[in-house]
Formats: sequence, structure tokens, C-alpha cells
Amino acid sequence: MLLIFDLDGTLFEAKDVVFKADHALLEDLGLPPMNDEELARAVGRGIYDFLRTILPAGFDIEAARSRYLEIVNDIIKDCGTLFPGAAEALASLNEDGHEIVICTNSPEEYTKTVLEHTGVMALVARFVCAEDYGTKAAAVYSLLKPGINAVMIGDTHGDLEAARANNMPTVAAMYGYGNKSMLADADFFAASPEEIVSCIRLLNRQNQNFAVLRG
Repeated sequence: MLLIFDLDGTLFEAKDVVFKADHALLEDLGLPPMNDEELARAVGRGIYDFLRTILPAGFDIEAARSRYLEIVNDIIKDCGTLFPGAAEALASLNEDGHEIVICTNSPEEYTKTVLEHTGVMALVARFVCAEDYGTKAAAVYSLLKPGINAVMIGDTHGDLEAARANNMPTVAAMYGYGNKSMLADADFFAASPEEIVSCIRLLNRQNQNFAVLRG
């Protein structure tokens, strides 16, 4: 199967990293500080959405984006980590013969730094960034292959919506940054990265049984 993983909140423990980068950027640009509750609304969203929210009208967003990526990439290299068990889960799924790809709202530079710093780049066949496609649904669509079953693994309603737009089953990462109500429509639920492996194996068996019955 083709396994399409979200990044922040599903594999990468992004919240503390992002908070540190957000505070540092505001200070660097001489802007008033924001509390963590306000900043939490931006976790998992695209960088342009975040910058448009915090920057005054007329501010140079491209310059701010460039500076933000410098800051956050340094923080990732200093203290960024995957969720416990995430690397092992990816390795197990890779060994099971699945193709692992990443679809994220985060920019390419950030995504590459996360995957390289956490040592899982070799387990990932490809990654795409939603900002390059306009929507996450379009980014997911770019990854699909004719005749290959695919599943979306994510932690927010946006991940589920992207999967539904492409008629795909979903695994909800319940340990991430979503909540039970926004993830209630998922097909499978994982309380930890290790449980994602169990969900994928169950789904794979269901697909195989269906293929036998159909044949």
C-alpha cells in the first residue's frame, strides 16, 4: 500500500519547536509577543497562513518567511524529535513492503530538515508540501498511483478532509494535535505510532480479503 503520512503532530513533535520559533521570530521582527494559546492555532497550518495572521499589514511576508525558516531549522537541529516509536513504526511499515510518503502543510526546507535530523529520510520515498499545490487534497492527489491502494495517516480534520476528497481510508493519530470530535470520522484510530502499524496491517488484510472475494 501507499502510506501517506502527515508530518507535524503525526510523526514529528512540532508544537514546542514551533512555539520557540514563533516567539523568536516575533522578537526578531520587533513585534509584540503572543501567548502559546494564540500560537497553538497555527500549529499544522501553512507558514503563509501563520505569517498573515501575526504580521501587520504591509509587512514583507517573503522576508519574514525566510527568517522564520532560518530560526525554526536551527531549533529543529537543536532539539527536534519524532514522537516516541514513530521511527520504529516507519521502519516496520517499510519492512512490510509499504511505500511511505509525506504530505504536509509545512514548507520543503522545514520538512527536509525534520526528516534528515530525525534520521528517517531513508524510509521515505517522497514528500510533497501542500503550499506547492494550493490545497492538501491536491497534494495528496499528486501522490496517488493507479491500481495502488492508499491510506492517509494524520492528526487533524484537514488530513481527513484531504483523504475523503480522494476517496481514501484514514488512520487518525489520536496522540497528535487534533481532538476526538474532529477525528471521529476516521476509519481507524491509533493511540500511538506503534498502533499505526497495527491499523495498517488490519487494513491490508481487509484489502486482501476483499480482493479474494471479488476474484
